[in-house]
Amino acid sequence: MKIKLFLLLTLVACLPVWAQTGLKGVVKDAKSGQPVAGVTVLLDNQGITVTTGPNGDFSISGATAGHDALIVLSPDHKDWSQNVEILNGVIDNLGDIKIESVSFNSNDDFTYANSDIVLTESQLEDEEGNTQAVGTLAGANDNPFYQAASFDFSLMRFRMRGYNSEYTSTSINGINFNDAVRGRFNYSMMGGLNQAFKSKSTGIGLDATSFAFGEMGGATNITTYAKDYAPGFRGSVAFTNGNYKWRGMVTYATGLSKSGWALTASAVGRYAGEGIVPGSFYNSMGYFLSVQKVFNPQHSLALTTFGAPTSRASNSAVVQEAYDLAGSNLYNSNWGYQNGKKRNAKTVNSFDPTALLNWIWTPNVNTTLNTGLAFHKSYYASTALNWFNAPDPRPDYYRYLPSYFTDEETAEYYTHLWQTSEEMRQINWDKLYYVNFLNNYEDELKGTESGATYSVEKRHSNQATFAFNTNLNTRLNDVVTLQGGANASYTRSSYYKTMDDLMGGKFWLDVDQYAERDFPENADMAQNDLDNPNRKVLKGDRFGYDYNLNSLNASVWNQMVINLAKWDFNYSLKASYTSYQREGFMRNGRAPENSKGKGETHTFINAAIKAGVTYKLDGRNSFRAHIYYGNRAPLANNAYVSPRIKDDVIANLKSENIFSGDISYTWNYRSFQGVISAFYTDMRNGTERYSYYDDQYSTFMNYALTDVHKVYKGVELGLAYKILPSLTLSGAMNLARYQYKNRPTGTRSYENGTEADITKTVYLKNFYVSGTPQEAYSVSLNWAAPKMWFFEVTGTYMDKAYIDLSPIRHEQMDELYTMASTEEELVNMMKEISKQEKLNSAFVLGASIGHVIYLNRRSSLNLNLNVDNILNNRKIMTGGYQQGRFDYKNYTTGKFPNKIYYAQGIKVYLNVGIKF
Repeated sequence: MKIKLFLLLTLVACLPVWAQTGLKGVVKDAKSGQPVAGVTVLLDNQGITVTTGPNGDFSISGATAGHDALIVLSPDHKDWSQNVEILNGVIDNLGDIKIESVSFNSNDDFTYANSDIVLTESQLEDEEGNTQAVGTLAGANDNPFYQAASFDFSLMRFRMRGYNSEYTSTSINGINFNDAVRGRFNYSMMGGLNQAFKSKSTGIGLDATSFAFGEMGGATNITTYAKDYAPGFRGSVAFTNGNYKWRGMVTYATGLSKSGWALTASAVGRYAGEGIVPGSFYNSMGYFLSVQKVFNPQHSLALTTFGAPTSRASNSAVVQEAYDLAGSNLYNSNWGYQNGKKRNAKTVNSFDPTALLNWIWTPNVNTTLNTGLAFHKSYYASTALNWFNAPDPRPDYYRYLPSYFTDEETAEYYTHLWQTSEEMRQINWDKLYYVNFLNNYEDELKGTESGATYSVEKRHSNQATFAFNTNLNTRLNDVVTLQGGANASYTRSSYYKTMDDLMGGKFWLDVDQYAERDFPENADMAQNDLDNPNRKVLKGDRFGYDYNLNSLNASVWNQMVINLAKWDFNYSLKASYTSYQREGFMRNGRAPENSKGKGETHTFINAAIKAGVTYKLDGRNSFRAHIYYGNRAPLANNAYVSPRIKDDVIANLKSENIFSGDISYTWNYRSFQGVISAFYTDMRNGTERYSYYDDQYSTFMNYALTDVHKVYKGVELGLAYKILPSLTLSGAMNLARYQYKNRPTGTRSYENGTEADITKTVYLKNFYVSGTPQEAYSVSLNWAAPKMWFFEVTGTYMDKAYIDLSPIRHEQMDELYTMASTEEELVNMMKEISKQEKLNSAFVLGASIGHVIYLNRRSSLNLNLNVDNILNNRKIMTGGYQQGRFDYKNYTTGKFPNKIYYAQGIKVYLNVGIKF
């Protein structure tokens, strides 16, 4: 039935209406070169009006031959007009019509010219690319709410409409680059090459786009065609007090030569010997190269390659007690001194070399076919301390905190140590080496081989992706455009550990210490690889776990857009295929028959449909509505209960069903513009996965949630008022609720094999979706002063962001009633255990000042200073989570409280740029 519906809609969309006399062309923004959709194109004398489609194209047929004036009208651009001669029986191609923007915000010209410094760095500092707002919305410059969401709300990891980033589609040159296994786009792969990647087309929410079907959170297409870059040189040097201290960037573009060649190259470097967080460092280099050959007006070939090898060290979330004892909310437990030098246990090395090849065929002005191939290789490795039958070396381990001790004198002693001794607060690397040296010495005396007690392991998460994509955009007649495409990709994700540092030890024994402890009579249970029992691991060897997740994805989509004088309509349909399979390379002792080799292939066929309508009351006021319904395959990353050990997937694995809709009103006057929207999204049959150390069973635990039901609803408001031609007051509001709406099923999987997988009901109904403010407000004042000076002051308030939930705190606890003497006490205990803490509300004041100095007609010097969090608010929580560990002896949360991340205080960003 799904396939029949898809074919029927495609057939309807392809019915052409033939025309003989008129004009056609493509309307583009003069600065960005991006198509401008929804613009009114008018033949003045004849009164014929059409609207540009998603690709900026228009066609006027049925016109009368003779002289006329063609007028292009847009609220966000200067009016454009040109006298035209219409020939009988000919559709004359006017090519590209470039219209100049008249930005409502007087600072937008400066913002665009200096986009490499105005874009927030938070997305680039996020190793997994979890942030959604910045990259997704950077192209939404004409919408005051989404401008605020992109920049002002980013400090507390604001996510548009609360969605995780897998619900937003991000493409480069039309090729989708969302991770097939985890679902999200990794912005760190672009390595801070903002100048190279600043050209974007963005579809907000459920809007129609010309390059993709899109998702609930919208769609973005980043274009890197060499001919589209302005010719010349651009360079900049920046200083900041964030994760890195210095950044230098250069870009050179030739423009399109007479022989049809164009080249653009860019390079960036970012460095900090020690960042704002003690014990951290940052070292990154990035490269970008785009070459394009335009053979003729119909054919061109474009090659793009980029990458950014990066090495950095960072911090981890810790409990509030540790922050208070250390006297800083930037306390970092991951580092310590080794031979007098700081060393961090959590270092990350990443590199994402990528290459794309696009063939662009434009048989006529009404039709474009973009076909692309891409190869993306991702190398990601993070180090961590490991230990075997020994005390935990982490300084913030709960047994080393004063709160662990019931004796008041001992607690005071540990409080004194924490507050006065840096050695107490940090990793004692020299001591760990000394323990291993003692092992070696004892082995020599006794003639034994005991191996290392402490080591540093490297956890790898690598990917190799081959992708194909083709997109068609064609105009069928004056009012109808058709878009469609097909794509396919194959991804091999590899997960394994290697030995990074034996720390003076001779070898590491490749067994599970928890299984070895719990099954002393069964040595096979402890083996991580039964085919190599009791293997001695040396530096660089793989050990622990080693498996691939292989994923094959394909989809086709179709969209029709109808632009009338008063109404716009669009509908689109997508059909997709997803399959994935686990392939293990170690025969694990806890699952000897279900760990090595290729596992079962899991296949899903899905479909989605969305539609939109716009009513244009007049040239300044419009109303919009969108609706979406579809299903999505569960992510491979969430499908497997315990992928490091075995091939088992969660029970009753099925696709997620999603319904979404929104309505909005937009106004756009010379001095006042804004948009107000209301949205509602219902997601059912979702899956989530967690991993943690379980204190009750003394083993690592994998936990999967299934049949998850969430609801996202809210109101968005953005407005801007021009007080003076050069002075603009703008504001934004997000008032929303994102909640769980059922009691999903939770499955525990014990890595030491002591128990079979256990399934329980998890009581999450009406608890909040975590990780993003559900309320956010901002007010900004922008002044474009004389002589190319620019000033901006912004105040932002964010609230109702919640801690990540631990499912075990929401299971039925069979022994809990024994700890309470009355029903009231039992109820209070249940409330305290399941309580979801709210992150601190935050008010942030920021300001920026910029100046452009024109050296001549082609050259300019740009100066910019951004200061965020001017009030130096050091209590801003950016995230946190309930620990998986729980005190099953006393049934209280005090033993294992929440772990939290904090933002830094005042942050300065100074940039000097030049272009010629």
